[in-house]
Amino acid sequence: MTNDALPYADIATPSIAATGDGIFTYLIPEGLRGQLEVGQVVWVPLRRRLESAVVVRLHDAEPEFELRAVDSIVEPRYCLPDWTMEVAEWMATTTRCTFFDAAAPFLPPGETHEAETWLRLGASEPEFANLTDLQRSVVELVQARSNVSLDEARQKTGSRLTSVVRDLERAGLIQRYERTIDRVPAERTERFVRLLDVNESLAGRSVKQRIALEALARRVRLARSDAGLVLRYRELVETEGIDLPTLRALEKKGAVEIVDLPVSIFEREIEPARPPLLSKMQAEAWNVIERQLVQRSARPMLIHGVTGSGKTELYLRAAAWCLRNELGAVVLVPEIALATQIVRRFEERFPGKVAVIHSELSESDRHTTWLAIARGERPIVVGPRSALFSPLPRLGAIMIDEEQDAAYKQDTAPKYQAIRLAHKIVQLRGGSLILGSATPSIESFYAAKLGAFTLVTLPERIGFSPGGIDAPYRERDLAMPGVQIVDMRHEVKATGASLISSPLHALIGSALERDEQAIVLLNRRGMSTIVICRNCTRSVDCPHCDIPLVYHKDMQRLLCHRCGFGMRPIQRCPECDGPLDYFGAGTQRIEAEVGRLFPDARVMRVDRDSIRRLGGYDATIRRIQRGDVDIVVGTQIVAKGLDFPRVTAVGVVQADSALYLPDFRSAERTFQLLTQVAGRAGRRSSTGEVVVQTYTPRHYAIQAAARHDYAAFYEREIEFRAQQGYPPFSRLIRLAIRDKSEERCREDGERLVAEIEDVILANGFDAEVFGPAPAFVAKIRDTYQWQVIVRGAIAGFGELVTNLPLRPPWTIDVDPQSLL
Repeated sequence: MTNDALPYADIATPSIAATGDGIFTYLIPEGLRGQLEVGQVVWVPLRRRLESAVVVRLHDAEPEFELRAVDSIVEPRYCLPDWTMEVAEWMATTTRCTFFDAAAPFLPPGETHEAETWLRLGASEPEFANLTDLQRSVVELVQARSNVSLDEARQKTGSRLTSVVRDLERAGLIQRYERTIDRVPAERTERFVRLLDVNESLAGRSVKQRIALEALARRVRLARSDAGLVLRYRELVETEGIDLPTLRALEKKGAVEIVDLPVSIFEREIEPARPPLLSKMQAEAWNVIERQLVQRSARPMLIHGVTGSGKTELYLRAAAWCLRNELGAVVLVPEIALATQIVRRFEERFPGKVAVIHSELSESDRHTTWLAIARGERPIVVGPRSALFSPLPRLGAIMIDEEQDAAYKQDTAPKYQAIRLAHKIVQLRGGSLILGSATPSIESFYAAKLGAFTLVTLPERIGFSPGGIDAPYRERDLAMPGVQIVDMRHEVKATGASLISSPLHALIGSALERDEQAIVLLNRRGMSTIVICRNCTRSVDCPHCDIPLVYHKDMQRLLCHRCGFGMRPIQRCPECDGPLDYFGAGTQRIEAEVGRLFPDARVMRVDRDSIRRLGGYDATIRRIQRGDVDIVVGTQIVAKGLDFPRVTAVGVVQADSALYLPDFRSAERTFQLLTQVAGRAGRRSSTGEVVVQTYTPRHYAIQAAARHDYAAFYEREIEFRAQQGYPPFSRLIRLAIRDKSEERCREDGERLVAEIEDVILANGFDAEVFGPAPAFVAKIRDTYQWQVIVRGAIAGFGELVTNLPLRPPWTIDVDPQSLL
């Protein structure tokens, strides 16, 4: 049976009904048969409203129940490509989200499709004597206006009208109906002037027109172009002084044409940055990568390169290969705000070809960018994990920088992991997947060891200095920075210094004497970590969350970093009235201490709080690069992927602050952070040095980071994971519940655990269940959080996920990044 005759459609709706997947069967009206396709966005009735939804299947299997009919097709019409529907089905299955949630990220951004409830008169004549005052007000409003929106009726009457409208409907006095509203952002355009005939004789007696034609003719000669040359209107105004009335007059004479074009269509001609010559190691790595690109192999490649080894240049080469072969490339970065430098390098190498996606774009800009990508005008897409949903016509490669970063896991539905999703996309579309990191995740490196990933190594740093005519730069070897571990147990006893040790003090001072810069890292915001009572030893906690408040000196406030609650600093314990002590160190306190030790230095704090005050991340980074700052005190924001040529000294305060958190990735996260921040030192010279302050100097994560020895860390960590049965030797599922009642969390959790154990036993799954138990932060915003952890064997894990019992209000996270 052809699509023209198929009468039924299975449609994915934004609903989490009993079916769990939100897919319902609808009747296709005669007038729409033959117009619907799989992937089509349509309007369907859902409960008492119209909702936009996605067609999943067309068929002729008549259900045994009465069906509602598809209302209409959403305008402008859009149909998801087949590959996106396959990816959405895979995401819905593997993450246990609805099909609609999985498909929605592929839809054009910025467009909103909503249904609004309206009221009109019914068939019955109203008898006002039998109506309440509120009912009479609604009927009179509808009579006066013929049609009125429910929102306006609520506003006019000051009531929600839920029962009033229902009773009036039953009496036949009014009818409720839906109006659909489609909002599509206008594509951002710019005004251009197309030259048609710039013969000066067309000017006639007009001096302005003659001057304008002379200027335009000069432009044609300089461009060595015939008629048809397109120029920016703004540029003509600024450089030639030609005004719009003059151009309008010339347009009437056929000399020019004034057109508005999408901003992505026309780019100022910029000379692309010339690529440097590759080092020997880079050239060997590129040969491996290029071979897989040519084969369009979906087998992931893992570039394991030390900080400063030239991984970004390999991404650029891969993107250039894609362009030469008329293919597109997606480049993922953990956070676009923290990737200023890599974005700039792509834009310089491929001017006019790069689309940058981020959450700060306006709806119009997001829509314009999406259209430019879909038309093939911007074949290189750089952005966070959401860039995977870009509508590139033909895909050549997906590259994931800092592949180990936790930001690649989505924390709302669909809760996908970007590497797994990217791998699925290249399997379906063709193309290659390239991962890069100085500190690969244990899972990725294990896959490379097994041969599931192709391992490409860059074990040495390279630097660049002015080169000859063949390339603007030539490489030269650079040593990794030297790292000194300071045992703070001995330092405190010897000097009393608990914040900045003597070796770190000396290192910073030496860098300043050489007119160089220093970075001091502390992975914690605020002035002090916690406020504790000397008598009862209780901390001053947020009244709404199960975490201590943090003191912020610049605001003179105690703040909760979870819910935002704030209060003035107090001196007496609210429990026993004992004296309070402010313990620990945040970035503000380190900033103050560094300022005291180096009063002549320009010190800048870089954390989430200060960035907002300093005018944004880009402005902050530019200040450091210009040399406006001598010492940067920051959180892990300063550790990721930045290249500051003048930074030669790096200090890490409290390197073990996250080491003993109750999470199996704690050692891995600590090693990655220390390695990344150490990599900021000496990237353009051989004088980089690092001081790591710790109370646990013998821990293998700290020892390995100090030696820049990923292999040593991996061997110890993989042994721990194997002994404990953690990933990559298993996979995890986290089920969570939130409720105002802690007792309900516990009782519901016990019921869920019993149900899961029954499923495991009935199906013979190799899995075990832990919990229920309070989450690490057991209360947020007066709501309790409990969790259940399921650990399953790799074999059969997908079937385990599919069969797990799941009901509201429980949420599920497959392959969670953290168990905290």
